[in-house]
Amino acid sequence: MFLVSSLGVGGAERHVVSLLNNLDCRTYRLSLGYLKTDETLLPQLKAERLDAVISLGVKHKLDLSVVRRLANYIDERNIQIVVSANLYPVLYSMLAARRVRSPPRQMEVFHTTSMQTLKETLQMSLYRALCRRLDLLVYVSRLQRAYWNAHRLRARREIVIHNGIDTNHFTDRFTSAQKQAVRERYGFLASDYVIGICAVLRPEKAHGDFLLALARLRSGGRPAKGLIIGDGTERAAIERQIKQLGIARDVVITGFQRDVREFIAACDVMTLTSHAIETFSLAALEAMAMAKPVVITEIGGAAEQVVPGENGFLFAPGDIDALVQFLSALSLPERRASMGRAAEASVRERFTQSKMIEAYSRELAALADSL
Repeated sequence: MFLVSSLGVGGAERHVVSLLNNLDCRTYRLSLGYLKTDETLLPQLKAERLDAVISLGVKHKLDLSVVRRLANYIDERNIQIVVSANLYPVLYSMLAARRVRSPPRQMEVFHTTSMQTLKETLQMSLYRALCRRLDLLVYVSRLQRAYWNAHRLRARREIVIHNGIDTNHFTDRFTSAQKQAVRERYGFLASDYVIGICAVLRPEKAHGDFLLALARLRSGGRPAKGLIIGDGTERAAIERQIKQLGIARDVVITGFQRDVREFIAACDVMTLTSHAIETFSLAALEAMAMAKPVVITEIGGAAEQVVPGENGFLFAPGDIDALVQFLSALSLPERRASMGRAAEASVRERFTQSKMIEAYSRELAALADSL
């Protein structure tokens, strides 16, 4: 099996790492080809399990030299199944397949939530044609599948496999003293109401909504503090907004963290304020597995993760009033503890990494049997 993807910071890329690190390498010869030079997640890959890890080094939108290189690799290694993570890699895998002696089965793991721009809408005309030739299209949420089916995206066969996480890894084993040490590192008191957000600092993550809600909570007398876990291109803009809102003493940006668990553990509640590109959030699942209630925007498959009032709350993107209301409700320790336990139980029952890997293993075996 040859997987074509990227290795930058993002949920789709982390999903790729999870698949390659956990699929049975005795059953499948696993290889990875990553298109662009961003290698942020490369250290998290268990490369010793893989037949090859290849940097394809795409230099422009359609790099025909990469198509030729992919085709040569498929031929040389007799690759029988090519898995693409999102639609851009599908373009390369499909073009490469036209050049090989024995075309492989084509599978796509689709993480895109919706079309956001005119450019994306126009690109979908091409991708619709490519997807019709896919042997298998995997969606990561039912609501995502319904959206794209309504927009005429079809493949020869389609299924839903929810994202899953390593719930053993994402277990809160931190002591009260360890959590307080993290808080003290950033100037937070034990009595503070610490709200976390774990997301790359990009425009679509809408950290500004988080800051506006935090400022309103504080102006209403709540001892709210904000812990922003991550880094990214929007950091300077976020830091300016923090100063403008007068909450510079109340918000900390940790920067990029390879292991986010101690930071999540130190928070009372986790939130996601994304306006787009949040199809089935791994960050939400990780927080829930660590017994944190979540307040997240109702986009993508969020409604398949969160039962409002039971293990968290959902709100419309940009609805600051609702975000403030739900975060206020969770300022009560007893309520967030109860909802946190429900969140943890939900993830451990429905969204484990082992269940996800079992589902992908079944589908790969079916593709192999169809050769």
